[in-house]
Amino acid sequence: MKNIIKKSQINLIWDIDDLPIRFPTKIKNAYEKIYLKNRKNYTNWVDKIGKKSSNNIDWWMTSTSFRNPYVSNLLNYLCVIDTLKVLKTENISLHTDSKVFGSLITKIFGNSNIKVKVKSKDKRTLTKIKNYLKSCIYQLFIFLFIKFLKKKEKFKNREIVLIDKFITLKKKQNLGYFPEFHNFKNVRIVPTFIPTLNLVKLLRIFSYINNNPHKFIFKEQYLNFKDLFYSFTHIIRRKQFLKIRFNYKKINISELIHNELDNYDDFYSINNGLLNFRFFYRLSKDGINVSKSFNWFENQIIDKGWNLGFRKYFPKNQLNSYGYQDFNKHFNLISNSPSNLEKKCKVIPNKIIIISNLFKRITNEFVKNKLIIGQSERFKNLSNIKLVPFKKRKKILIILSGIKKIDKELINIVIKTCKLSKNIQMYVKPHPILEIEKIISKNYLPMNMILYYGDLKKILRESLITITAGPSSALLESVSFGSYNILPKIECGTINNAQIFKLKKNEYSLINNSKELKIKINQIIYNKSKIKMKKRLVINFKSVRLKNLI
Repeated sequence: MKNIIKKSQINLIWDIDDLPIRFPTKIKNAYEKIYLKNRKNYTNWVDKIGKKSSNNIDWWMTSTSFRNPYVSNLLNYLCVIDTLKVLKTENISLHTDSKVFGSLITKIFGNSNIKVKVKSKDKRTLTKIKNYLKSCIYQLFIFLFIKFLKKKEKFKNREIVLIDKFITLKKKQNLGYFPEFHNFKNVRIVPTFIPTLNLVKLLRIFSYINNNPHKFIFKEQYLNFKDLFYSFTHIIRRKQFLKIRFNYKKINISELIHNELDNYDDFYSINNGLLNFRFFYRLSKDGINVSKSFNWFENQIIDKGWNLGFRKYFPKNQLNSYGYQDFNKHFNLISNSPSNLEKKCKVIPNKIIIISNLFKRITNEFVKNKLIIGQSERFKNLSNIKLVPFKKRKKILIILSGIKKIDKELINIVIKTCKLSKNIQMYVKPHPILEIEKIISKNYLPMNMILYYGDLKKILRESLITITAGPSSALLESVSFGSYNILPKIECGTINNAQIFKLKKNEYSLINNSKELKIKINQIIYNKSKIKMKKRLVINFKSVRLKNLI
């Protein structure tokens, strides 16, 4: 007679560093409920633990204060703790990359059926040091380059308006950050460069600036070596936070937070955040009157330095602080929505410019902000699109997000679907920041899976179905083109992204795997004459023009 294994004896193997779509079903269902509930609780908790340090610019340069789940694992860790409390009677083998988190789980649940396995050795120290040195060398090079080659502009008895703008090697991308302001004599663009130690690329970026009709000023023209030293020594000053005790629901998680605080992998952002802050300090010392500030506002570390710098050192004009959000809102990008403490401490702009009425609710999710529905430069062409009738459309389009982990999972689902149904042809649009070869070798792509590098809008107007996941503008554009959206439940809260756009049940579907994707695609193809899809006007093209705010 065969041995019968009782349900309670079956091990649930849970790799907490995987995406939720890969969690065991029982764990995934419990985890997602807790994740959605913890979203606001987590934001309030981060505010609470940061309150004592909130007047210190160095606190706002930490990933702990950032609240970005794509940068920090903290929200995931807290949700894991709460999930294990619910499932503590289950036999769970928990796998984690973090030795510190593994030790914490063993300490909390030592007498339960939860066993911990640490997968790999922590190599973060070498990466951290390497990134720190690269960032410092790059910043020092930029500083010296501009100091010697760019003359400081004088603004005696003149008010100026400063606009924060990223500058890349891609001219089309540069044009998407803000409308053109070169006709305004008092407007100056303050560039933030995408980091590269390639001298040729840097020279090309400066060539672009020199041939641009806009007027630029550079932070480095006003900063000095003391400011660079201040920025570079942040790693020493942040050790002050390691003396603080941190509790989560009466559990001492200090070691976990200290490990998080010891992480400064993205020192480039920290550098720029601190130098933005010091830039406004130097401008005020030089007697320059900055009357208004426009920040490309993703509520990142860089932005916090910019906004706090302007609002602190130009207090008479601090209400003229604007943050421009000319992008889609993604449910899991929690950091895009300001918190109460961030607002109170003035590390966010006084007024936030969003591009759709649909984004009001999520922007004000944690605290009420002053919102302006403003023009969209990036999506202005959505106003005059001519659509192919839904019944005549044939293409199936996969749009990648640029988040490697999510894109890899989406690609794997699609590959399996293509192999299950070889008569289905799918087009894959890679994200410009992430080459397809960094996700998967082209040799592994089936014949009915075609890479598309052309204009996204051109293929969207012909797309019957759009499949996407992760934080990008894909859903906004797909909805605008009246395509049927299939959203794989790769992350928690996938349905909430559909709800942001108030999609009806006949306009989208959620799927869990390749078999469900195959079935859903065939259903839509077979029933497309019965499906009623309309172009949606997501962007309000009669909204406030940015030039009217200057």
